Amino acid sequence: MINSVNSLEYQKQNPFGAITKRNGADFWLAPKTQKIINNQNTPLGSILPDTIILNPDEARKTNNLKIIGTSIAAATILAAGTIFFFLRGGPKGLAKGFQSLKIYLERKVQKSKLTGTGASVYEFMLGKIDYLVNKSQAVNNFTTIKDFTFKKLMYGGNRNWNYTRKIHNKITDLFEKLGLKTVSKSYSKTFANFKNLQKKNQTILAKLNKEGDLSKPITINGKTLSKTEWLTLIENKNSETNKLLTENFSDSVRQARYVEIKKITKELEQSFDEKGPLWFLSKDTLNTFVAEAKMLPNKLQIQKQINQAKQKISYTPSDLYKDADTKIMKIASYFSIEDKLALQALNRIRDNLKNFAKTGKTDRNVMLADISALEAEIKRLFVPSDRNLDLRNSLNELKELYKNYKQGHVEDILEAYKALLPKEEYEQIAKEYRGAIKKLNKSSTLETEDFINKARDLAMGSAPTDILSVLGGLGTLTYYLGKSDNSQERTAITLKYGIPALVGIGVSLYGNARLFAGTKSLAFATISSIAANRIGSFVNNLYENHLKKTGKYIEPKEKQKNEQAA
Repeated sequence: MINSVNSLEYQKQNPFGAITKRNGADFWLAPKTQKIINNQNTPLGSILPDTIILNPDEARKTNNLKIIGTSIAAATILAAGTIFFFLRGGPKGLAKGFQSLKIYLERKVQKSKLTGTGASVYEFMLGKIDYLVNKSQAVNNFTTIKDFTFKKLMYGGNRNWNYTRKIHNKITDLFEKLGLKTVSKSYSKTFANFKNLQKKNQTILAKLNKEGDLSKPITINGKTLSKTEWLTLIENKNSETNKLLTENFSDSVRQARYVEIKKITKELEQSFDEKGPLWFLSKDTLNTFVAEAKMLPNKLQIQKQINQAKQKISYTPSDLYKDADTKIMKIASYFSIEDKLALQALNRIRDNLKNFAKTGKTDRNVMLADISALEAEIKRLFVPSDRNLDLRNSLNELKELYKNYKQGHVEDILEAYKALLPKEEYEQIAKEYRGAIKKLNKSSTLETEDFINKARDLAMGSAPTDILSVLGGLGTLTYYLGKSDNSQERTAITLKYGIPALVGIGVSLYGNARLFAGTKSLAFATISSIAANRIGSFVNNLYENHLKKTGKYIEPKEKQKNEQAA
């Protein structure tokens, strides 16, 4: 949906064009148009296509239908965007921005400890932003309160208004189905990629089985097998990869996860029912996003299961470093800058993992020795406590992450192909495998992050209130259309500008329901508005030609004044 709208620049080919900003009382007025309004002797025909959209009331002073129409379209979009921003996009966007900044500053602080550089500025900023994160997360409760209250109103409380309840549920079901459709479509593309890889593997293996001495021993990464054995290994790894895909991401498995997600959201809804009508007065609403906090453990558990399956399919040294670095930053947060020996040991661990990510090689004994040194420092620095236990558990998780590291099936396949194929063929198949893994990661994120978040909001009653943005835009359009001089002008503005604006708003809302990224949703909305404008202009031309034939056509005021000025 549209989170924010400034002002639109009128373009001859597309009234729904570029975005600009203006300040002061003439926010809506382009300099040329302001000059025209101030100088009534200036012919209106001299207004050029670069005129910026006006406030609708000011636009009427120009008597230029295009400017009036685009100004009304802008006001319609602005009204819808503002409603959506405050009811949904604004609070969540604010919280997400603060959270990203907090993570960035935390990493800066912990890195400075590890490297021994100063971090006073980052620590100061982190202290301030941490407070804002908590409060901005709490702002999300405003959205939940609004959604849940509206939902209860439509349900009728104890009166059980079946008609409005059914409307609410049908809208919610529609939004949920649209989200599921996006997840399903994404996985279909992922499976198509792996299916194409399977066919390509069959072709490559058939070719390699016909070339050279199949009994020839080949050493790859310290392991020696015959060529036949390496080809069998590739075939087996491909079979295991496809088996893991089916076992964890097929339609039936995802349906089972969907049932689990529905169960979680139902429990969330029930927990809010149990809180009573004044739950928002509790202190929790001032410190955390209540609905997300309630669902987070279950969401993380689902994501953990998915990640474990994906790691078996593909897991690289770089993936290990990313996972380990997150734990290292957490461990560093337990130490002060004076704990130099512990921080030095932790930094050596990090450097070794970073080198492993780059080269794929590291000395396991050195790494384990550094971890043992860090354990000794922890025993010396910390007395037994819950905090000490958390630190030890984090260190054990880091150790296990490293000790149990095993590259995925895809890496095993590519490692063998690199030794068996010409460079160009290897790079092509490696590129296709990386693309397939990227698709899998995108699909799983859509399912276990974006869709779960959408399911959470829908359980709270978000879908019907999202439609308020469309109603707000429609109300704005209706208001300004009511000021038209005649039905001919009203029809022209509606067809050429009003309907395209509403189409853009509707498509943006559809994109939000489909879990599209903001840029993708905005792009679809823009294209849809342009198409609707072209269709509307064509229909309006037919309508005006009909009026001319029947003698009912009214010359626009702009043309009348231009003829008088001439």
